[in-house]
Formats: sequence, C-alpha cells, structure tokens
Amino acid sequence: MIYSSTEYAEALYLSIRDKSDSDTKKAMTGFVASMEKRGLIALLPEVLKAMPAAIKKVEGTEDVLVETAHGISEKMTAEAVRAIGKEADEVEITSRVNPELLGGVRVRGKDMLYDATLKDRLNRLNDAFRTS
Repeated sequence: MIYSSTEYAEALYLSIRDKSDSDTKKAMTGFVASMEKRGLIALLPEVLKAMPAAIKKVEGTEDVLVETAHGISEKMTAEAVRAIGKEADEVEITSRVNPELLGGVRVRGKDMLYDATLKDRLNRLNDAFRTS
C-alpha cells in the first residue's frame, strides 16, 4: 500500500509525540531505517515538510489570520480571535497589517469569518444605497 507524505508525517508524529528524547531518537532512527528499507528514503524531505501540518491536524490546532489596518497588541489580537469563538492559546495566529481595510479588524478561521472593518462597512453602505 502506498501512503502520502502527509500520512507518513502524521504516523511519525503520533509515534513520537509523547515520548522522551531518547525514545523519540529511537523512533526517528527506526522510521528512517524503515523508509530506506522500503526504498522510500527520497520521500523523507516531503515527509518532514508535511510535519507542521500533520502536527496541527493531530493536535486539532487551527490557523487564524487577524488583519488590521494598523498593528495591534497581543491582548487586542486575543480579543479579536474570541470574535470567532476561539481562544488565542488554542489556535495559531498570524497577524497581518493591511492598510486597505482602512480601520477595524478582520479575523479568518478555518470555517469562520468575522469582518468588522471600515472597508466592509462602507461596502455594505454602498450596496444598501444601490439597492434602494
């Protein structure tokens, strides 16, 4: 059976996630030896590249993007993340300054968008005027 590099990365992470350093080293050595034995050693760089995504998937960590027109503090970022029903310590936050937003904040999660930007409000107002 052929597995993807993502599946190998998930399996590797599951095999080492709660292990001591010495047990992790043994598991990694065994994994590399197994990949070599199966003629899959060339896949190893792709497996390692897939590890961050595999860890997020196994641990249930979600990526969240917080965009603002101007930089904000960590405390304000955490408050913004709460707008999509998450806590800052349960997600991986990427903060981005986007001057096109004009003001406010936009938060994107896996399946949620919270848009409290001035740009969005102006667009809604413009749409309301056009339809009336």
